[in-house]
Amino acid sequence: MVKTVRRHEKIMEQHPEINAWLKNRPVATQKAFAQRVIDFCKTVGVTPEEWRHMDKFEARDLAWKYVEPLTEKSPSVARQTMIALKSWFRNLNGEVLPLDSGRGGKHNIRYVHKKAAYEKIPNKAEVYRIVDMASSLRDKAMLLTLFQSGMRINALCSLKYGNVADQLQNDIIMLKITWDIDEKLKGSNIPFYYTCLNGEGVITLRQYCELKHKRGDADTPLFYTRGRKPVTSGWVWQIMKMCVERAGFDPKTMWTHSLRKAFRKIVRQASIDDDDKEQLMGHSIRGSRQAYFDRKDVELIREAYQKCNFTREIPESNHVKMKSQLEDLQAQNLSLAGMVEELRRELVAMKGELNALKKA
Repeated sequence: MVKTVRRHEKIMEQHPEINAWLKNRPVATQKAFAQRVIDFCKTVGVTPEEWRHMDKFEARDLAWKYVEPLTEKSPSVARQTMIALKSWFRNLNGEVLPLDSGRGGKHNIRYVHKKAAYEKIPNKAEVYRIVDMASSLRDKAMLLTLFQSGMRINALCSLKYGNVADQLQNDIIMLKITWDIDEKLKGSNIPFYYTCLNGEGVITLRQYCELKHKRGDADTPLFYTRGRKPVTSGWVWQIMKMCVERAGFDPKTMWTHSLRKAFRKIVRQASIDDDDKEQLMGHSIRGSRQAYFDRKDVELIREAYQKCNFTREIPESNHVKMKSQLEDLQAQNLSLAGMVEELRRELVAMKGELNALKKA
């Protein structure tokens, strides 16, 4: 099998200095930074190494000449490009490009992050309403996994079948999230954390795996496309938006991260230690408490998770109806039991009469 070399890997192979700069960074950062630096250098007609060895003012002017047209069209792209260029230039000897501060000036990108006018964090009933709109078992399993585990979308896309294969018959699945699964943990210097699935999440995931992972290959992506490639965050985002709209909500107010926030809402309301809440979220634990928290105590984490209620709640009207049906069934069972007892007595009497006839 021929390994496909991605663009950022090729850039790092061709430029040893870029490789030294990015080799210990997350893959997403490698892609973004390497491509932005190369695109800039090709446009201005210098190599990355030549630009980084320029006088800081000369290097700044070239960078600004490239970035300034982007500030009007796409401030976010301009900002991210300048972040990459500043990091590349500073990596040589620690010298910083002399750009103006955020208070203004010629070399300053006026960037305002635009958030949705209204973000809706769904409650548990609303989450299950969204989940029920999924058009396939895979999509339902993905949404339930995001909600019940609280993991980030990049972690979901990185899961392998081997991460859950030996736990599918359990009532609760423990998920160990490492740097290989969630690259964002590196930024907080968290080696790993545990989260879980239970109830409907486990049942749905088990059904999905029985259908789609019959080969039992541990290295196969847990959630994959028709081409057996791992689902992408963009693909899951589209599924989420579609289900949100089908459920009758405004898709502009919710996205995949809304499920992580819904998870956080339930964890926050649970009667568990604050450190356990942060651990289940994959957050760093502040201050000296970090040194005393045992991330390897799986049983303690399992107990904390089980105190968080992710089960589907039955509406009160349905609950009353089901209670009435149960009472009717119990009454029928009592009636049937009486009939069985009466038939048993008649059978005993018939056997007695038959024996008497035989003796006669």
